[in-house]
Amino acid sequence: MTNSASESRIEEMDLLLQEVRSRNAMPLWEVNAQRGRPTVQPFLWRYLDYRDLLYRAADLVPMELAERRVFVFSNPGIDKHSATSSLYANLQIIKPGEIAPSHRHSPSALRLVIEGQGAYTAVNGEKSYMDPGDFVTTPSWTWHDHGNEGDAPMVWLDGLDVPFVQSLDANFYEQYPDSTHPLTKPDDLSLRMFGAGSLKPTWERRDSPNSPILNYKFERTYEALKALADDTDGSPYDGVTVEYTNPLNGGPAMPTIACFATLLRAGQRTQAHRHVGGTIYHVIEGSGSSIIAGTRFDWGPKDTFVVPSWHFHEHTAEEEAVLFSYNDSPVLQALNLYREEAMDAPHQEETEVFSS
Repeated sequence: MTNSASESRIEEMDLLLQEVRSRNAMPLWEVNAQRGRPTVQPFLWRYLDYRDLLYRAADLVPMELAERRVFVFSNPGIDKHSATSSLYANLQIIKPGEIAPSHRHSPSALRLVIEGQGAYTAVNGEKSYMDPGDFVTTPSWTWHDHGNEGDAPMVWLDGLDVPFVQSLDANFYEQYPDSTHPLTKPDDLSLRMFGAGSLKPTWERRDSPNSPILNYKFERTYEALKALADDTDGSPYDGVTVEYTNPLNGGPAMPTIACFATLLRAGQRTQAHRHVGGTIYHVIEGSGSSIIAGTRFDWGPKDTFVVPSWHFHEHTAEEEAVLFSYNDSPVLQALNLYREEAMDAPHQEETEVFSS
């Protein structure tokens, strides 16, 4: 083909593309050529970088204005304010005497308590007082409010599936007419009824996919992890890890978010693997590092970091460490999209060290 003929073809293709775009369409071959879109990056948020900012916000921003005094972690690799493409990771603070008003929304939410005593979450008429390390569920479309009856602020990590729900155009929200929803059940009733593992009340019938347990207490979780660590090596890829499950059906605690607790022994280094679905980790206690796609991230107590989907990762504990993590694997498994793979070599080659 001559140069003039080639130039003419290019001009005609450009004209074709312009006309297709003007009619609100796009040729697939152009879409494929533009697939270098922003992607979720491995990233670490150090808690000490935000603690002072949270306390300043608590003094400056009234609850009446904010309703929920929250910092949303934004992954630098994507063009929306979320930690992964499908999940939020936020820091929330509530001062003594405050109440975060009752509302409900379509996205499911979780709380992982970072610091403080004497604050509570109430869900559909049941109140649970929270302690550091506790994992608290707030299922989709349940009335919930928070209050602090202690003498110091409480901070927790929020995890929500807002981006996933918004992608389906299924996000709804409703404010309760009063600041709190009436309490109709004894405090922590769900934990006493359903927290005994393989024992459950015979009279209770539930068809909800959500766990009936409101608060998975860290004390019980840590006790279970230590008991398992005494008798087993756990997974070569994830250490001694347990999943928070729905005691009625054995499934995940929430239908769209799977949540886990991991104990890494001092000096332990896991083997590298990868899986579909971005995972958010929070360090409950201990220190160590994770190599994610060749970059080392050093973490300590109360830090939060992201392992993006299909990125090789491994962990090393300098001292005994307990990690909380959550991801969207229930959705991927339900759609037959979940997969995982071990690295051929036991460990990754470390190329650089992350520093904030």
